[in-house]
Amino acid sequence: MTRREMIILGLLGFGVWLNGAVMFRFGGTMMFESGPVALGLSGLAIGVSVCVLLRSIMSWRKVAPSEAVAAAVILILPGLFGDVAYILNFSLLTGLRPETAGPFAAVLIFGTAVLLAYALWLARTVRIP
Repeated sequence: MTRREMIILGLLGFGVWLNGAVMFRFGGTMMFESGPVALGLSGLAIGVSVCVLLRSIMSWRKVAPSEAVAAAVILILPGLFGDVAYILNFSLLTGLRPETAGPFAAVLIFGTAVLLAYALWLARTVRIP
């Protein structure tokens, strides 16, 4: 993967994170403070959407499946750094109650884990036609 491609993926990752941060600001109460069912559905929706985004971006940028893990890591790094500031200033930036920080962080970690697991699955060495 070229340096240019890595920069593009990093910028795309930042854009995805920023979009999510805005979405959490305006829809966070519904997603994280409406009970365990809404929280579970939010986690599943985020997990599925990040996998679809990874696959779409890899297809668009013509990233080889063998580079799926590297692509996923580059895509999530800007968001992981941003999430540190976001969680440290949680109530101010999200408008949510301080006790919602735990479920919020859990959903973020779950989405990241799903994305990395999916990238590992895409990069597996044995291909079945």
